[in-house]
Amino acid sequence: MKRRDFIKTSAWGATLPFWLQSCNFSLGGVNYPVFVHSDYNSGHLIMKSATWPKVKQTDTDVAIVGGGIAGLAAAHVLKGQTFSLYELSDRIGGSSSSGILDGVRFSQGAHYDLDYPEYYGEEVLKLLESLDIIHFQSWRRMWTFKDEEHIIPFTRRQQCFENGKNRGDVIPEGAEKDAFLQLVTAFTDRMPLPTRLIEPELHYLNDLTFTSYLEQKLSLSPTLKRQLDYHMMDDYGGTCDQVSALAGIHYFACRPYYREAVNLFSPPQGNDYFVRKLLNPLQKNQIKTQHLVKRIEKSGSGYELEILDLLNKKVVIQHAEQVIYAGQKHALKYIYPDQANIFSHTQAPWMVINMICEQKPEDIGFWQNEYLGENPSFLGFVDSSVQAQQHLKGKRILTGYYCLKPEDRNYLTTVGDNKKRIVAETQGYMEQMLGSSLKVEAAFIQVMGHAMPIPAPGYLFNDANLHPDAAMTYAGVDNGRLPLLFEALDSGMVAGKAIQSLS
Repeated sequence: MKRRDFIKTSAWGATLPFWLQSCNFSLGGVNYPVFVHSDYNSGHLIMKSATWPKVKQTDTDVAIVGGGIAGLAAAHVLKGQTFSLYELSDRIGGSSSSGILDGVRFSQGAHYDLDYPEYYGEEVLKLLESLDIIHFQSWRRMWTFKDEEHIIPFTRRQQCFENGKNRGDVIPEGAEKDAFLQLVTAFTDRMPLPTRLIEPELHYLNDLTFTSYLEQKLSLSPTLKRQLDYHMMDDYGGTCDQVSALAGIHYFACRPYYREAVNLFSPPQGNDYFVRKLLNPLQKNQIKTQHLVKRIEKSGSGYELEILDLLNKKVVIQHAEQVIYAGQKHALKYIYPDQANIFSHTQAPWMVINMICEQKPEDIGFWQNEYLGENPSFLGFVDSSVQAQQHLKGKRILTGYYCLKPEDRNYLTTVGDNKKRIVAETQGYMEQMLGSSLKVEAAFIQVMGHAMPIPAPGYLFNDANLHPDAAMTYAGVDNGRLPLLFEALDSGMVAGKAIQSLS
């Protein structure tokens, strides 16, 4: 056993995350500031809050816990009514948030979406149309994006790095790819979003892994398996061995990718674009960031919430007739333990690394740079050089994505102490792909300990609102949904309409 491999496995009994292993790239080039954003530190304030003053706040009809896409979609349904939305972070958007430097906004989470076929759910399509985001093109039978400046040119969409070389696609052309696509595209038009609309006849695909399904249908080589694992990790946080066959097939069959051109929409700020559109019609005094919902208790016909106002260091007590819980479900064991048993899924932790670089006129790359290299947790990066440049003010922003193993979550508290090592590794991988050095001005690390639910067998179609013991109304992609923008929007809208029906 090599010494490095021994260090990686001894003492802890399992492989450590990459930033606690030997560094592959020199730290000497990290002569720029590195900023880390994580909500872990906010949790430490719970103990300190015991000495904070308690303040009774005006009762509200609805309390929404969580300010991600689902929470905002629920708020949009309830606009004009009395509600308060509480978000732990200092920013709205959850895994679709963005950062800003010198007036330049950049994505720190989910970063794109694609045209929507007409067989997708009408409720979300109409919401996006009302927000002036999409319009219907009848000759294509497709909903596409109105801000055409944010549509990525097809010829600059992607490249894949493997074995020291760049190629076009993760799965290269050939007989193996043809056989695979023939299998999965047979389900095109039968895999809509939201997934609650999928016909019951296909629900059996939710009961087995993607790997087991593929092995029944074709010869699955290790090479194709590795390439498919990459795709599954990129969107679902797990490998083909971890995700369901339905999730895997849906990835390739939900849109008519292989029949016609589908536009890819990616603003520089990523899916925070959708967040801002959702926020615009809402009353800003109803949206409260840096508010940690510590406890929810049943109280009479409604609920009493104990909320930590982290900015003003006080404890807010509020009564709400109804609660929409759109926060991360793993936290229920602390906030509302009676309901924690409803949710049992595994969530993948992620890190997003933004490298703010000098933009030169000749620096025009590919939007998505997919990395199948030595570090399997590094999935590649998005290059802003092919996005709408008027928003970037001479900056080239390379946004790298790490999908980590669930057990790596235990080590996320060490990110701050190892931030230079993390950005050195990231810069090294990026320079490998680009074949040139980068002049980095600053780097940002966004830590998301529970970024997305892994859609394992049996996960889909388990909406907690259908559970006989469900007391509150639940929203979010971790409520039996795929971790996709359309699912988050639909989940929030369903929750909002359920609350309206109770009024």
